[in-house]
Amino acid sequence: MIIQRAFFEKFSNKYQLDRTNKIRIRNKKSVEPATAGRNTYQTMAVFHTGETLRYAHGGPAFAPWHRIYLLLLETACRAPIPYWDSGLDHDMTDPTMSILWSNQFFGNGDGEVMNGPFRDMRTILGTPVIRNYGTGDSALFTKEGLRAVLSQRNYADIAEPLFGDAFMNSLEGHHNGPHVWVGGHISALNSAPWDPVFYMHHAYVDAVWERFREQQVTNGINPETDYPRTPPPPEGHAANDRIDFRPYINPITNIFAMRNLIANLVRYEPFPTCENTCNSSPHLSCDRARRICVSRERPVAQGNIVSASSSSSSVAMGASRGSAFRVESRSQARAEARGPLPVGQKFRSSPVQDPRNGADTIGTGPAAAQIRQASVQVRASATSQSQSSTQTRVRRDVFQNTTAHGSHQSVSSLERSFTNTFVLDGVVDLKRWVYVPVRIVYTRSPNVQGVDPTLLGNAELANDVCQTAHSGASKVFVASNGLNYYGNYKEFAIIDERQPVSITTTAVGIKNPEFGEGEVLFTSYDSCGRPCRPLCLTSVNGQQKYKACSGAFKISSAAPTMYRNSYKEAIAANLLEELNMVDSGSDASSPPVTFVCGNSNTWPWSY
Repeated sequence: MIIQRAFFEKFSNKYQLDRTNKIRIRNKKSVEPATAGRNTYQTMAVFHTGETLRYAHGGPAFAPWHRIYLLLLETACRAPIPYWDSGLDHDMTDPTMSILWSNQFFGNGDGEVMNGPFRDMRTILGTPVIRNYGTGDSALFTKEGLRAVLSQRNYADIAEPLFGDAFMNSLEGHHNGPHVWVGGHISALNSAPWDPVFYMHHAYVDAVWERFREQQVTNGINPETDYPRTPPPPEGHAANDRIDFRPYINPITNIFAMRNLIANLVRYEPFPTCENTCNSSPHLSCDRARRICVSRERPVAQGNIVSASSSSSSVAMGASRGSAFRVESRSQARAEARGPLPVGQKFRSSPVQDPRNGADTIGTGPAAAQIRQASVQVRASATSQSQSSTQTRVRRDVFQNTTAHGSHQSVSSLERSFTNTFVLDGVVDLKRWVYVPVRIVYTRSPNVQGVDPTLLGNAELANDVCQTAHSGASKVFVASNGLNYYGNYKEFAIIDERQPVSITTTAVGIKNPEFGEGEVLFTSYDSCGRPCRPLCLTSVNGQQKYKACSGAFKISSAAPTMYRNSYKEAIAANLLEELNMVDSGSDASSPPVTFVCGNSNTWPWSY
């Protein structure tokens, strides 16, 4: 199914009522247990709080993360989210007079939302949605900002973190503007999705990103693989870091969310221009002098407009913030009486300021404890539901009878999965990869309780238990990371924890030296996250022996080669060497690197 996201101001009142009702319905239903006290819409909003914000903002994961987030809400509402092009309001004489801030569309923008389709919505703190439009130091999404973003070629040019003059090209930077300008709940990171305007604004941001991707294709750039890798992105923003909305969808990587198969789920109506008669919207007009479309003003009762020089007056809601009007509304007064909103950090200012804005008379304060609690609860619920959906056989072992570990439950490393991207220097080409056999020697812990003795010196970690499948099988992970090329590869080997020593072999991909010599670092760790010690095959007095090493190699095509052209060949060559261990006099098939995994307190790279 393809989702058609239309321009919000185009359609009739019936269409808008249908779309907003879909959101209101989520406000009356719940996907969590009744004890949680949250409706479906609030649950969706909680995903944009707490620790997750570090992975959703401030780096290249911003656009793909929010793309998946929009699809999640559309799935819950079973309806497309229309996009709000706030630049059409910015180009008005007074953006706060836009028809969008009327009973017909978003409802009032001054203080508590008391009219419009979202007047009955409540936040997880039990308050109405609060706005404070036309305040702060940032402009809406301007045409100047749109041109700056679309003038760039690579995703790294528009993705955070950007500083100085480069910040003008930041997609996330210009996205910040409407958050700050609308004010109230939407101006803070933790509470922004409490206001449904959030999703319509982000639908436009996603539309801008999609137009940027279309330009990349025209310029010969593959938007699926054009993900920033240097300098290293912030935590959570690397290509293979995960976007996690469990239990509603399975986790996916940031780079996966860049794929066309995700982008092709959505189609956007063109941006309104005078050339396309402003998308035939009755709520827009073409400013022929500037050749741009602008929003029409909402109708205002005569008694609701008071000159700045007149005595103060009061209206129920919908007061303008333009320079010619100074009207105090009861909705604004009620919001200000609540004091600063307890929602935490506000969005960073946008690259473009609007001198017409007023001061933020509501403000924000430290985040309420309920916000953090809700964030933890939703993610804990997701983890427990994910675990309960997977049935595993559990053996009775010694630590199940101990007080410290009797109730410990964890997800086995065998149940975790990952996918290699086969991206090398920005190109996906299997011919650019060759495979190196790697031997794993796993030694069982001498501690009969199965507790890692290296953790006992730390009081906080003394009760930690390694995650296992309770079957004896476990994984040891091996990775290759290019030192002079951009590419990484990860593989695992299955070992038997029940044996005193378990030896097995796997293979990892590295750069094919036919495409230039490569330098690579091999690393390994077990399913508890403990690093394994590398041993490299070297010649000592004419004999091949393994010695402790750093795990760094220079790969060339000179004989004897340490790699094979396929994973199968790499594994088969080592298997043959093991089967003929007694009779074989050649070391050509011995793995060039062996990792020893155990509970030694030795620093792995001390050699």
